[in-house]
Amino acid sequence: MKRKTVNCFGVLVVDALSRPLPHYPVLGKVTQVITDSLEFMPGGGAANTSTALAQLGVPVRVFSKVGDDLTGAFVRQRLRSIGVDVSGICVSKKDRTPFTYVGIHPNGERTFIHTPGANRTFTLRNLDRNALLQADFLLYQDLWVLPGIDGEPGAALLADARKRGVVTLLDECWGLGPNRETWEMMVPHADVVLPSFDDMRAIYPGLNAKQIVRRLHGLGAGTVVLKMGAKGCLVSAGGTQTQVPSCATAVVDTTGAGDCFDAGFIAGLTHGLAPVQAARVASSTAAACLRHVGGAVGIPRYAMVTNAKQRRGSGGSQ
Repeated sequence: MKRKTVNCFGVLVVDALSRPLPHYPVLGKVTQVITDSLEFMPGGGAANTSTALAQLGVPVRVFSKVGDDLTGAFVRQRLRSIGVDVSGICVSKKDRTPFTYVGIHPNGERTFIHTPGANRTFTLRNLDRNALLQADFLLYQDLWVLPGIDGEPGAALLADARKRGVVTLLDECWGLGPNRETWEMMVPHADVVLPSFDDMRAIYPGLNAKQIVRRLHGLGAGTVVLKMGAKGCLVSAGGTQTQVPSCATAVVDTTGAGDCFDAGFIAGLTHGLAPVQAARVASSTAAACLRHVGGAVGIPRYAMVTNAKQRRGSGGSQ
C-alpha cells in the first residue's frame, strides 16, 4: 500500500542552543555568563516537525525560505541527511537565514534571541504552489511568524488544499503574535488545529480549555487538539472531548516538543489512527523529544513510538 505523504509549510531557523543558562548578562553589572555547551541545529516549526516525521518513517517534504549563506546550506544539508525532501525550499540571495540563540535554563525551559531574516520577506510567490498542494496532508506549521502569508493568503492556501482533497492541519507559534484576527481567519479552513493552550488563553482570556475547544469548533475547526504541556492534551473530535495525559518521564530541553507532538499526531493519521489514538502517539513522540537537547533529536521509528509501554494512559471522555 502506498504510504501517505506530508508537506510541512513554515519556517526554517538555525538554532544555537546554549545550556545551562542561569540568567542573561546585565549591562554594566554582569557582562558575561558561562554555559557548559553550545550546539548548532536546524530549528523552527517546519524543521522540527519535518525531521521528526522523517525519523518516524513518514515521507515528508518541507516548504520554506532561507538565505543563500552558510547557515542556509547547513539547514538544508542537515534536513536532507535525516531524510526530509528539501526541494521545496526557496533559497534567497537577498535575505539571511533566520537565526535564534536559545538559552536553555536549568529546568529545561527556554528563552530566545531571534533574527527573523528571510521570514520577513517570505510569500507564497517564493514557492511552487502545485508542488506544495501535492500531498495527502498539509501542515501550516508557523502561524504568527510569517507576516507575508499569515491571514488571507494562508487561509486561501488551506482552502485550496481542501478543495483538492488534502487534509489540512494548522498550528501556531507565539512569534509575532498572538493575533486573534489572523487565527480566526485561518481556522475555518483547517481539518485539524493543534494550538497551545497558553497561546489560546492569550487571545481568549477567561476561557478554560473546554470553552476554548468549543470556541474553535464554532469557528469551523474540524478536530481540535489543544496542547497543554505537562497536562497532556485535550482532543475534541466527533462530539467527544478526551483528555490524553503526557507520558514524559524526563525533561532535558523543551525545544520543539510541541512540533514533535504534531509530527507524532500526523504520523498516527497517516497510519489510519483515530484522533485520540494519534494523540497518544503524539504524546510519546513529544516525550522522546524532551529527553534530548534540540528541536527533534532522538525520535524513534514509528513502531517503537507506538509500543504499548510507551502509550500508557488511556485518557477519559468528558
